[in-house]
Amino acid sequence: MKIHSVIRHMAMLILLLAAVCTAEATPPVPVETVTGCVKDGRMLIQAPDRFKRERPLKINPCTNIPFDFKRFEGKQIRATAGIDLYNGAFVCPRDVQIVGDCIPTRADVPPQKDLPRQISDDEADEIVWGLPEVQGMIKRMKGAKASPFSMITGYPDPKAEPGKPGAFYEIYVGERHETHTVRVMNLLIDAYSGSIFVYDEAADRVIPIEQYRKQGHK
Repeated sequence: MKIHSVIRHMAMLILLLAAVCTAEATPPVPVETVTGCVKDGRMLIQAPDRFKRERPLKINPCTNIPFDFKRFEGKQIRATAGIDLYNGAFVCPRDVQIVGDCIPTRADVPPQKDLPRQISDDEADEIVWGLPEVQGMIKRMKGAKASPFSMITGYPDPKAEPGKPGAFYEIYVGERHETHTVRVMNLLIDAYSGSIFVYDEAADRVIPIEQYRKQGHK
C-alpha cells in the first residue's frame, strides 16, 4: 500500500512540473484577423499596425485546416490565426482570402540611380505625428480610454517619379476606442519631398494641408 501511495504522489508531481514548464515556455497566443504577405512559407503581417514591425512568422497550419502554400505564395492575404510572437509562428490560419499580390518591400526592389531617395515609412510616420492636428489629438485624448493611432495603408512605388501617381504614402489617422476605431484624417505624404496632402471627403478630392487648414479644420 505504501509503495502504491508513493508512486501516485510521484506521478502527480511529474504532471504538475510538466504543466509549470509548459506554462513558462509558451505565453498565451492571441487569435487575430490580420492582413499580410506570404513569402517562403512565412507571413509578414502588414495590418493591423501593432504587428507590422514584427519579423515574418512561420506558417503552422492545423491538421484539420489545410493551408495551400503554393496558391498563397507571393500573395497578400487576410486570415484569422494565432499570433505566436514568442515562437515566431502564425498558427492555424483559417478563413483565408486573397487580397492581391504582395507589395514589394524596399529590399526586394533595386534602387533607381536616376531617382531621388524616397523617405522611409518611419520618416513618413514622424511627419504625421509631428503635425499640429495630431499633437492636438494627443493632448485632447490624454487621460481618456481612447488613443490616437496611425496606419500606413499604401506605400509608394519605388519606380514612381516625383509628383507622379504612386509616389506617395497613404496614411490613416484615427482614434482607437475599446470597441471600435474612428477615422479622423486620410493623409498622403509625398515620398520625395515629404509634402502633406489631405483627402477632403466632402469634396472627394486631395488637397494640400495648408488649404485644409484654411477651411477651418484644426
